[in-house]
Amino acid sequence: MIRVFYVRRMDQSDMDDVRSDGGDGSARLTMPVGVSQMHASKSKLINDNVHGHYEIPAYVVECMDTEHFQRLRDISQLGTASYVFLGATHKRFAHSIGTSHLAREMMAHLYRHQLGFRQIDNEREFQEYSRLVQIAALCHDLGHGPFSHLFDNEFLTRRGVADVPQLHHEARSLMILHDMIDSYNLDFDREDRAIIGNMIDNPAETLGRPRFLFEIVANKSSGLDVDKFDYLARDCQTLGLKYGFDHQRLIGCSAVIDERICYGQKEIYSIYDMFNTRFKLHKLVYNHRASKAIEYMITDILLHADAHLKISESITDPSSFMNFTDSIIRVIEMSKEASLGASRQLIRRLRNRDLYRFVDEVLVPANTADVSEVDISTSQDSNSRLQPDDLIVFNMRANFGMRQKNPVDHVHFFQNWDSKSSFQVDRAKVSYLLPTQFEEKTIRLYSKKSDPDSVDAAKRAFRRFIRSNRIGSLFPSPEISSAGALKRHRVESANGSTP
Repeated sequence: MIRVFYVRRMDQSDMDDVRSDGGDGSARLTMPVGVSQMHASKSKLINDNVHGHYEIPAYVVECMDTEHFQRLRDISQLGTASYVFLGATHKRFAHSIGTSHLAREMMAHLYRHQLGFRQIDNEREFQEYSRLVQIAALCHDLGHGPFSHLFDNEFLTRRGVADVPQLHHEARSLMILHDMIDSYNLDFDREDRAIIGNMIDNPAETLGRPRFLFEIVANKSSGLDVDKFDYLARDCQTLGLKYGFDHQRLIGCSAVIDERICYGQKEIYSIYDMFNTRFKLHKLVYNHRASKAIEYMITDILLHADAHLKISESITDPSSFMNFTDSIIRVIEMSKEASLGASRQLIRRLRNRDLYRFVDEVLVPANTADVSEVDISTSQDSNSRLQPDDLIVFNMRANFGMRQKNPVDHVHFFQNWDSKSSFQVDRAKVSYLLPTQFEEKTIRLYSKKSDPDSVDAAKRAFRRFIRSNRIGSLFPSPEISSAGALKRHRVESANGSTP
């Protein structure tokens, strides 16, 4: 949760370290340097349940107070996870503000900790770069569609959309950003736009600016960036989970050496913990089997509605795309349009908790070829009548963020604050207890039909395929009892209980 308060800006002499402690030091508010007094009356004080109290400068507020950014209030950060995890209700809105705040903090810290040759050596230049980094962080998720990654990974993929520049949310974020700047006549020239755009979607191209600036928001070389710092901390807190790293310590132990963001060598364990936290969230939360079943149902709802609502066509037009948020489900549900009937039927199933059924899954080596619905349906026995369209195969990958590579191999470290050079650390020199593999794959099967006979037939076909191809070790799974499964099906359909 984020609460926003308008505040009057303090004098520049008070900016570097503002403390409010009532005389006893019990509460402390520290504000990084870098807010212009010319916007004194328009800054905002944020009360963030993840990062505490902090101030948002006026040039960030100007972007926040637009319909383009406010739309993120209606885009779930974790997609369909709230159907399973009660606390997973936070939005892209809060994450984007938190990411901008961390970008400001990290930029201020790195400006003070440029070891060796200083890439930025005057306050005015720092202020301008800090402004651009904060805006990039704030706007990096403007292009997300309904239910966040569901829109790109499932809806557009299954709709067959391809060869469109705006296929991925990063490119759409730039499209929305440019429209926002034009619509509100915001103070960003062509050069500013190019720099912000590359900070979001093309950090390999630095446009002649210091390279480390393009590693703060979206670090493509290692994955260590403020976007990840915020969403891991925010997701874990709202889910009620403990996470094994301190993003504030990582920021405080960072420095710039040879144009790269580097970290103190003692932080290597925290960095491994961070990537392990990412892995666990993907495996246990983001791809939870019930949440994923609901994700597939909502995908089908959107696919059935696409011919009438032109959802997939909207991705190249900012004004059209901005109409689509999570609320599209309610819009379809309340509509009387006959062509939306199939979508409404699926919404009714969703409301009654008559979900697509998880059938079975198998853990396989990461390099195993993907399995398709046709593979499973052609493995059914003679007594079954499965169709590929009745099934959904999820080829799930969970990793440290770089597929089968170790992202820590791409992180640069320094020995102490007097260092003038950086180095990389071989995993074997850190600990023998660290992982040797960095990605796992699970093949999971769902049935769109929830009746016990269909689920049982799908399970038999799945296990037959796995055994005949010898591609993994099946989890122990008792045979489905038709009577017991039918009773469970009826009870859940009536009561809407969570699987």
